Amino acid sequence: MAGSFNFFRKYQRSMLVAVAVLAMLAFFVLPPFLQMGAGSSSSDPVVVTWKGGAVREDQLERAVALRTLANRFLMQAAATAGRDPSRLPAFPEGEELIVREMLLAKEAEKIGLTVSNTAINEFLAAWTNNMVRQDQFDAIIAGLRYGRAPVLAADLFESLRTALVARNTLLLFQTGFSGDPPGWRWDFYKRLEQSTTIKVFPVEVENLATSVQAPSESELKAYFEKFKNNLPSMRSPNPGFKEPHRIRYASLMADQKKFEDEAGKTITEKDVEEFYEKNKETRFRQSPPDSPLAQESAISSSDKKSEVETKEESEEGKPLKDSPDTPIQPEQDTEKKVSKDSVKTTPKEDPEQQENTSQPSDSDNGSTIRRTRVMPVAFQVKEEVNETDSSAKDTKQQPEKAPVTGASIPDSVEEQPGASSATGEENKEPGESSEPEMTFQPLEEVTEQIRQEISRQRATETIDAIFSALAADVNAYAEDRALWIARGKDGDKEPAPPDVKKIAEKQSLVAVESNWLTVTEAAKGGGIGSSFEFVPDPSSRFGIRQQRWLETMFGDGTIPLRPVTSRDAEGNRYFSWKQDDQEERVPDFAEARDNVEKAWRIVEARPLAFKRATEIVAKLDEKGFADSLSKAELEEVQEIGPFTWLTQGAAGVNAAPVLSSPQGLAMPGNKMMQKVFSTAEGKSVAVFNEPQTICYVIRLLAFEPPESDLQDRFEGVLGDQRRLSMVAQTAFAEVFMDWIAGLEKDLELTWNRDPRLPR
Repeated sequence: MAGSFNFFRKYQRSMLVAVAVLAMLAFFVLPPFLQMGAGSSSSDPVVVTWKGGAVREDQLERAVALRTLANRFLMQAAATAGRDPSRLPAFPEGEELIVREMLLAKEAEKIGLTVSNTAINEFLAAWTNNMVRQDQFDAIIAGLRYGRAPVLAADLFESLRTALVARNTLLLFQTGFSGDPPGWRWDFYKRLEQSTTIKVFPVEVENLATSVQAPSESELKAYFEKFKNNLPSMRSPNPGFKEPHRIRYASLMADQKKFEDEAGKTITEKDVEEFYEKNKETRFRQSPPDSPLAQESAISSSDKKSEVETKEESEEGKPLKDSPDTPIQPEQDTEKKVSKDSVKTTPKEDPEQQENTSQPSDSDNGSTIRRTRVMPVAFQVKEEVNETDSSAKDTKQQPEKAPVTGASIPDSVEEQPGASSATGEENKEPGESSEPEMTFQPLEEVTEQIRQEISRQRATETIDAIFSALAADVNAYAEDRALWIARGKDGDKEPAPPDVKKIAEKQSLVAVESNWLTVTEAAKGGGIGSSFEFVPDPSSRFGIRQQRWLETMFGDGTIPLRPVTSRDAEGNRYFSWKQDDQEERVPDFAEARDNVEKAWRIVEARPLAFKRATEIVAKLDEKGFADSLSKAELEEVQEIGPFTWLTQGAAGVNAAPVLSSPQGLAMPGNKMMQKVFSTAEGKSVAVFNEPQTICYVIRLLAFEPPESDLQDRFEGVLGDQRRLSMVAQTAFAEVFMDWIAGLEKDLELTWNRDPRLPR
């Protein structure tokens, strides 16, 4: 009886072919149909939409990656051309800015604005000063990778095309701002120079919120749906119910001063002496005292001139040995003549050595004394002999070969056994240096400085050792916890985290374990919130950059249980790690209901607050604060000022002006400042602050200086428009942002998630 597998053996080839065809269908043909059937939105959701366009997650990720690669291509091309890439601007890489460029490209398409390949090549030629060849461009592109795949030149060109089209569109928009009108300049000048003093009474909106009638559930739900995707912002009048990114962290602070004090107790006299001997040649060299040459160089130019004139008169009519009529002879009389002149600048020179010193002469009669100049010895060593000076400068240095007339003169000092240097040192070897002997500061004068340096070094070494041990403990805990999670959290007990309080007590540190904090709350806390660390950065001009602690904790891609070190401006050191991370999220209505109702009541109470403030203003014009407010309310009245609309603060006149924040006014905005500075002296006004949480009753007391005086001062600074131009740039930026906001509103731009910042 034939075996049951005979059939398969007989048709095995045909069946293998059929299986191969089915496999090809399964792997290459079937997936697209499955994606169309199941819908690709689940795996590749739409991130942002606008009228006539939408971008999915993969598309946006690719656009950001290509923009990063395009910038890298441009920087490498600039470096090849010999330019400094760190000084060159790059195209934006953030998601929000790239989507904005897409919108600008759509607007450019409507008006017929395009960028051809020729225009891109011309841009690259200008970018590289036409110093990079085609094969060099090809080599740069060949070195770029998108993941593991090579990058195509066409993809780079498309990314550059979008960026250039957007840039050209903005340039067209900015042509209308080529200059600021005179009225603007006067207004900007008043914002910077005119100050005011005011009296204010605050009407807080939240105090009136309880008098607002409670909303219905349907109203609250509709209100929640309207603002559920907005993050809360302190300066925004609109609420936000989206939960922001929060973290919990643990930190240990090492007080640098405390560790230095402890290290100072261990320093001995021997330590100080060893440090001094090791570093005295580089750290404790003493400046040499002023030599007689340096003292004589302080003589005024008028004294020198009179001295030269006196010499010329005294020697008038006397034939000089180096004149054209008298041949130069290497005789003793000539040498004595030179030595006699040089003794004025080198009083310590030995007369016997002066007689043996031979001097090259100049053929220019009378120029010797006229050119005489006194210089310190250190500079005389480098002087050239052909300056034809008959002063000690010529006897100081080793003369070079110079053409002379008359008898032969030795070419160098080495050929003159009897020659000596201008310093007057006897028996000096020809090749020996003429530098003065090195002197050092006495040990007793620098003992305290050395102790501080040693204590600082030892404190740093101690803190580094503690932090290294802590890093090992945190890394070990992170590994144990990862294994415990991988095993399903069953069986074994959860690993215990490092006990920061015990560590702090043992190592003399300060421990902190935070609650859930937003980035704003962490920054306001000071201390570690304002700390930073220096990290390597090849793109930086100096190879390093300052990285804020907030970036390492709240930035994209940061992971929990990773040791982080930082330091603050006072020198204190921090060791920290993120314990847990809570991403942004939209809560459900039930969870956010209390916040929704509170925000709704505050918004509805704003008209009540403005009405109350307006009533007080009406009374103020007739009676004043004392008769318009109760005794309790009168205690809240403050006098604020003088202050200007804009200020440059402690940064000085080179800093860009910013909005003033006078003490006593909570978050004033530009609208509030505009209202205040447009009110006449002695008048009152009611105006909200920027987030519309307080409606202020403001009475103008005085402007300083008066407008007439300010106009005279303004005419005097018309030639210097730097400060005003900085204010103008801010105004132009506001106009530009308003235009962008209007464009996005017209196109109904909608983000389904918050755009990510560039990494």
